[in-house]
Amino acid sequence: MNTMFQVDDFFVRIRDKGGRMKLTVWNGHGNKIISEFITTDHSGNFWNLIENHSSESVVNAVKERLYS
Repeated sequence: MNTMFQVDDFFVRIRDKGGRMKLTVWNGHGNKIISEFITTDHSGNFWNLIENHSSESVVNAVKERLYS
């Protein structure tokens, strides 16, 4: 999967990098605010990190694209 989309004031890219999925988020000014490999962390720490740097809307949009 390689996709880029906008959520509110954020631009989000999900891409396959060497068999692992990498999530990158930029703010509305084009500044990269987070870039992390997507983990299977079931404690929620990964998604909390993404939400803290962006928004709940970004987390929900990413999860929808990954798991639907």
